[in-house]
Amino acid sequence: MSKQVAVSLEDKSVKVVYASNEKGRTIIQKTSVLKDEELDSFLKTGKFADLTVVCRPKRFYSDTMMAPPAKKIYLKKIVESEIRKRYPDLKDFSYFYSTLAEKMPGEKGMREIFFFAVDNNELNEITERFNRCGITVKNLCPDILALSHLIKSSDEWKNKTVLCLLASETERTFFLVRNGELCFIRITPSSGSELTDRDLDNINMTVSYCQQNLRLNAEQIILMNATIKEGALNTIIPTVPVAYPAGVLASDATLRDFIAPISAIVFGEELGDANLLPLKYRRLFTQKRVASYGIIFFLLFSLIGLGLMLINVSQIFLMKEKINLLRKDFIEIDAVASAYEKDTARLQQLLPLINLINEARSSPDFQKALLSLRFLPMENVHIQTIQLNNKKGVLLIQISGGISSKNYGDMHRTFVRLLANCSSTSGLAVVSKNIELRNGHFRIDIENRG
Repeated sequence: MSKQVAVSLEDKSVKVVYASNEKGRTIIQKTSVLKDEELDSFLKTGKFADLTVVCRPKRFYSDTMMAPPAKKIYLKKIVESEIRKRYPDLKDFSYFYSTLAEKMPGEKGMREIFFFAVDNNELNEITERFNRCGITVKNLCPDILALSHLIKSSDEWKNKTVLCLLASETERTFFLVRNGELCFIRITPSSGSELTDRDLDNINMTVSYCQQNLRLNAEQIILMNATIKEGALNTIIPTVPVAYPAGVLASDATLRDFIAPISAIVFGEELGDANLLPLKYRRLFTQKRVASYGIIFFLLFSLIGLGLMLINVSQIFLMKEKINLLRKDFIEIDAVASAYEKDTARLQQLLPLINLINEARSSPDFQKALLSLRFLPMENVHIQTIQLNNKKGVLLIQISGGISSKNYGDMHRTFVRLLANCSSTSGLAVVSKNIELRNGHFRIDIENRG
């Protein structure tokens, strides 16, 4: 069961209707009439989830025009352009339109359009009044539009041309409805809720104007809420009371006194395209709805996440224990790493000494190298010098001397024998040799790798 609230701003009073929809019926639950100055306090204390505002613009711009066949989106632009052309002083406005004579598919020709426009400054005053109290207006429509849908819903009048009369304490509103669509509006000043002779004259003048100027012959005058004295009215066409919407559970007095807000509730879906809310306010309304849905989805996902956490709470505690063990392991690893860094620092201090010891241990043994030359001295070989040099882990032995001989042959044989002794000794390798034949002086370079 959905609940709806409609607020109707009428002259110096405000009418409020609370209704609910149940099984295709509209049940009027509560109605009230407030003074205009009481509206703000009423809005601050009330809670309205779905609010429709019915207004009676102080000044509006309405007329008919001809438009070519076009899609809805383009037709809307055409109507807006025509309104700006006819009323150049109207800069920022909201409007709705309806097609009076629709062509058949494929049929050529212009379409007759009725439009109704209101300056946004006036509409902003209405929405701001509700906005100050934290109330979001879902739909803003003029009262005559809601009442025209009442005529359109009637099987008796939906295909006819009728002149409707809406009475208030200060004025009379005439609106012509043809085939269920608004096509002409006229407002005349008056006083009181009962029809006077002056009102009857205005009725007859309006009927005559429609016949002569608009070429539209109203078949009946429909009294929306006006009270009449006993007896027939002196009008040029029949006058009948409005037939209240079917499926509305309320007394006749309630229907008569609150006909505009009740019609706005009953025909709320049909009024969607004729919403007079300024574009800026509609965007704000859309943003609020998106934000509301976003909050709802966020809370929903949060609840789902909380539910999953509760379901997996045991696994979460198990994971927490594993994390704590890992933290302890990290602490132990940090201690080991710290000790390793300290030991490394100490070894760095001892490294020069270690390298010195390693170099000393890796150096060739000079004594052992000299022992390997035990084949010296040799016959006819006179050793002058023996030099030992350590070069990159290899001991270089340099032997120099002279050979005494009677001839070159003996000298050569002695030198070859000397080289053979050097090469045959384990660990020794001759790397270079030289002998001077003129004096027998020689030099042998030997590497000791043992």
